[in-house]
Amino acid sequence: MSADHLDADEQGIHLACPKCQQANRIPFARLHLKGKCGSCKTALPHPALPVEIDSSAAFTALVRSASLPVLVDFWAPWCGPCRMVAPEVTKLAGLAAGELLVAKVNTETQPGIAGSMRIRSIPTFAVFVGGREIERSSGGSSAIQLRDFALQAARQAEGRS
Repeated sequence: MSADHLDADEQGIHLACPKCQQANRIPFARLHLKGKCGSCKTALPHPALPVEIDSSAAFTALVRSASLPVLVDFWAPWCGPCRMVAPEVTKLAGLAAGELLVAKVNTETQPGIAGSMRIRSIPTFAVFVGGREIERSSGGSSAIQLRDFALQAARQAEGRS
């Protein structure tokens, strides 16, 4: 686990207990709930950092199974606009904890995901609800604008179901 992002695998997000620092896996399908540490039973907070996606399997499992809307930031380390918006993406994860999940896909290390999603420019932000991409936007935005964009897309998706 890193100080600036959370990790995930095909089953869920890895979250450290704020009390004992024990690693806990929060299943994607239970992201809307507050869990308890498996070791000390302390209540776990909602994920408040972006989740770094490092495999196609983890990406697919996340967008298919997440019980919250997912905003994915497709970015690359060499991209100036991506670096400029990164603090806002981190801020968004804390601001929207429990409402939506913020994930990051590095298009340099995950070209398969970027290709399958037809990412043509970065940064690109995509909102997923119920396994489907609902909306997409490119370019920089503030944390508030990104939150509004993602939640509005999620509300529209619920209206279509």
